[in-house]
Amino acid sequence: MRVGTRLLLAVVPAVIGIAAVAGLAYWGQYAHEAPAVVVVIAAIGAVASLLLAWQNTRYVARRVERIAAKSASSGRGGGDELERIERSVGGLEEAVDAERARGAEREAAAARRAAAYQAHLSEILASTGDAVQAVQLPLHILLDSPFGALNENQEEMLEAARAAAEQLDVRLRQARKLLDVERGAVAVRVRPIGLPELMRPALAIAEARAAKRGVTFESAVSPVAPRALVDPMHAQEAVTLALGEAIERAAPGSTLRADAEASGDHAVSIRVRGAGAISGSIPLELAEALLRAQHGTLRREDDGLTIELPAEGSGRSAP
Repeated sequence: MRVGTRLLLAVVPAVIGIAAVAGLAYWGQYAHEAPAVVVVIAAIGAVASLLLAWQNTRYVARRVERIAAKSASSGRGGGDELERIERSVGGLEEAVDAERARGAEREAAAARRAAAYQAHLSEILASTGDAVQAVQLPLHILLDSPFGALNENQEEMLEAARAAAEQLDVRLRQARKLLDVERGAVAVRVRPIGLPELMRPALAIAEARAAKRGVTFESAVSPVAPRALVDPMHAQEAVTLALGEAIERAAPGSTLRADAEASGDHAVSIRVRGAGAISGSIPLELAEALLRAQHGTLRREDDGLTIELPAEGSGRSAP
C-alpha cells in the first residue's frame, strides 16, 4: 500500500466524526436532549479537524512521494515510498562508512610513507654528515700542518672549502635534530627560568655575529618579567637560532633590536625588529619546532619575528 493511501486513510476518523455529529444534530434536535450550541460547536470542530487533517495529509503524502521518486530515479525502486527512502538512506550511510574507511586507510598509508621517508632522510643525513667530517679532517691538516709551502690563493681556497664544510656540517646536524624533534625523539624537561638568565647566552652570541656582519645589535631584557616555563637548553638554542637568522637577514650598517618582556597573562615574548621579512630556513624551522615542543610559538612578521613562551602561572607543561 502506498504511503499516500495510508495517510489519506488517517482522515477517515474525521469523516466518521462528522457523520456522528450529523447524527447527534438530528437525534438531539428530534428529542430536544442536546443543546443547539453544543451541536454547532461539535460540527465546526469536526469540519475544521477534517480540513486540517486533509491538508496536512496531502502535504506529507506529496513530499514523501517526491522524495521516493528521487530514490526510484537513482535505481532504488520497488516497495512503497518509505521502503525506497529507507534503502536510499541506508545506501548513503554505507557510502559514508566506506568513504570513512578509505580515508582512514589513506591516512594510515600516508603515516607509513612519512615514517619511511623520515627513516630514509635520517640515513641520508647521517651518511652525508660522515662524508663531510671525512672532508674536514684533511682540510684541517692541510691548513694547520701543510706538507709544503702554500701560496696565498691556495690558502684562501682551502679556508673557503673548510668554512663551507663546517657550515654544511652544522646544517646537517640541524636537519637531523629537526627530524628528531618532529617525531618526538627529543626529551623536553620544563622548569622555571628567569628571562635574563634565559637570554644571556643567546644575546652574547648574537652580539658577536652582529659585529662580524657590521650590524648594530641592541637588546633589552625586563628584570621583572615572570619566569619562563621552558626547557632551558632547547629554549636557548631556539632563541639563538632565531636571532642568528634575523642577523643574517639584516642589512650591514642597519640596527637590530631584541626586546624580552612580559606579554599578556602568564607569558613572555621576545620581539626582534629591524631584520625585515625573514624567509624559511632549516635553522628557523628547527627553532619553531623546539618552541612548539615547549608550547611556545614563533611568528614571522614584516620587520622581524616574535617568540612567545609560557610563563609561571600559565598552567602549561610540556607534552
